[in-house]
Amino acid sequence: MEIRKPGQLLKSENFILKTTPIETYAKKAGQLKQCYASVMPIEMEDLLAYEVASQCTQKEHPEIGSMQLGVTYLKPYTVNGECSMTRGHFHLDTRYDEYYQGLSGEGFLLMWDGEIEVYAEPIFEGSVHYINGKYAHRLINTSLTEELKVAAVWNVNSGHNYASIDASGFPTRCFLNNGKVTWSAK
Repeated sequence: MEIRKPGQLLKSENFILKTTPIETYAKKAGQLKQCYASVMPIEMEDLLAYEVASQCTQKEHPEIGSMQLGVTYLKPYTVNGECSMTRGHFHLDTRYDEYYQGLSGEGFLLMWDGEIEVYAEPIFEGSVHYINGKYAHRLINTSLTEELKVAAVWNVNSGHNYASIDASGFPTRCFLNNGKVTWSAK
């Protein structure tokens, strides 16, 4: 009997995803300038905004896809009071849904149907979030001191449509005012 070593999501190491193979990528705040309502100060542009680590899956049946597991590590900062956020995206193939789970930190999952419906769900340790494949989604960190860590599970065939969000943005923004979360229309 062959015993294979599984990947791990280690809480003792602040929910570090350890698996082989693994893909990682990072975004700096300057790469997200278009997401914020106000001009980003130049000294913030090199700040690490977030990192994503994903377990690479084998594509034995690319026609049906395979499941992907990833963790997003969203740093705490604001741009003129607007909370740090991920770029956000729609799925290229809206037939594929996704799940998020809050690992640590506090924030929101912002969702938008691309037309009228927009809503947010609070993220906290242990929260579970179903994302219908037709909704754009973005993570928002509402802490000034703690990283927001969120696990995600999705089908690799869902793809990422960043261009739509880059062109239009989300219709709602999240700010910290005197330590309280406030929302405003774009």
